Amino acid sequence: MKLIKSLIYLVILFIPLSGYSQILLNEVEETAIKGDFNLIIYGNAFTNDPETFIILDRTEEKTLILPYSSSHKYRIYEKISEGEVMQIIKDIFNNPSISFIKYREIKDSDLSLGFEIKPVYYPWIFGISEPLETTYKKELDKIYIFIRLNPRVEKQLYNGNNVDRDL
Repeated sequence: MKLIKSLIYLVILFIPLSGYSQILLNEVEETAIKGDFNLIIYGNAFTNDPETFIILDRTEEKTLILPYSSSHKYRIYEKISEGEVMQIIKDIFNNPSISFIKYREIKDSDLSLGFEIKPVYYPWIFGISEPLETTYKKELDKIYIFIRLNPRVEKQLYNGNNVDRDL
């Protein structure tokens, strides 16, 4: 038993903590978006699609931001200027169901890698203001976005009132 404990402590001591970094999301104003970006549009399959959101991946950074999803769920447009980006955001989120647009900066330590842009809906549209949940994970020089529709919204949209289905 002491040997197992010693091995566990040894493994813990030699885990390389220097390569660890946490992806942070900080709310910012629309005016913080400056530069050229690779624009990723996720969802947007139909009007008022609760899975629609936009990622702006800075072109000058080597870290690549990608949805962890099948490629038919998103589109990537490369090297788009901030002016074009803002027009695309306004066109996509021009919807009376949207209360406002939330801008969050994606950071790795102090380095700005891009932005997440999500619509915030009026609560009576889907029952909650933000139907889409995103989680970020860094792996080497890539950041993967894990995307999930809130189970309550998913049940409302795709399952009707069938409460027997597991989500």
